[in-house]
Amino acid sequence: MATTVPLIQIKDLYKEYIGQNDKVVALSDINLNINKGDIYGIIGMSGAGKSTLVRCINFLEKPTRGTVIIGDKDLSELNETQLRNVRQKVGMIFQQFNLLMQRNVEDNICFPLEISGMRRKERKKRAAELLEIVGLSDKRLAYPSQLSGGQKQRVAIARALATNPEILLCDEATSALDPTMTRSILGLLKDINNKLGITIIIITHEMAVVEGICDYVAIIDEGHLTEDGKVEEVFSNPKTDAARKLVYHSNNAVKEMTGKKCVRIVFDGKSSFEPVIANMVLECRSQVNILFADTKNIKGKAFGHMVLQLPEDQMQADKIINYLRGKDVNVEELIDYVGN
Repeated sequence: MATTVPLIQIKDLYKEYIGQNDKVVALSDINLNINKGDIYGIIGMSGAGKSTLVRCINFLEKPTRGTVIIGDKDLSELNETQLRNVRQKVGMIFQQFNLLMQRNVEDNICFPLEISGMRRKERKKRAAELLEIVGLSDKRLAYPSQLSGGQKQRVAIARALATNPEILLCDEATSALDPTMTRSILGLLKDINNKLGITIIIITHEMAVVEGICDYVAIIDEGHLTEDGKVEEVFSNPKTDAARKLVYHSNNAVKEMTGKKCVRIVFDGKSSFEPVIANMVLECRSQVNILFADTKNIKGKAFGHMVLQLPEDQMQADKIINYLRGKDVNVEELIDYVGN
């Protein structure tokens, strides 16, 4: 069976910045493969290195060492002219939209086509097609100052699509938007992925963005790739401290409690809406303390988890754990959840 070659291969990527008095390592030995048609999330806290990584993907930032291969092009081996040709197939959208305020919507979308030398009539035709895709045909002659944040981001997406890219890089593209607009933009990106087959890479610090749209996720922490895989797998069973911090929201943990034994229970689409906890309390005749609860819809399936504080009595605690496992609920004992 033939092996599918990833569309994007990030190999041993290392990036450092050297100042007058010190050296800052932004990325350290990142290895990542992204397949054609994926929606891939790269998530991390502020300063983790994820925005540096997205700029290295198209060599706007050249790595100190290592490389990025897009298709069959090793970007480290290309000259500036060849890099510009590759970048035409990689669109970018940003947190602050980066629209030209003195140009109307149509002219903003036409700008990269104008640079590429496309004739005016063809540019306007392409802009009309893109405005239809992003749902802003009626805003063709409006200026950015007349648009909402969500509409500005839709224009930025249309502009990024103007040159028919194979890849769309989204650097914190929804961070400046309210939750309603965020859902709208994520829905648009998902629709573009489905209809046009464009590979989308989303850089974000918000787990909800990854859960809402991505197929795969990579977690960046202090310049290191700490975990990657399918979103459902990483969410259901985070293996590293960095992943647990994002998934557990550990900064929301209760700081002072009398109980020491805590468990995390993970629900799938079937069990998450059943009264498992209520039935457990009745069956085991023992109360638990719900420290944290969160359920989400990921790609049409319900996922969720709870962190419970169990009774001090070991026999009662074991009885509860056995009951939950008997209901096909995944139970994970947490050693250091409290006081994180």
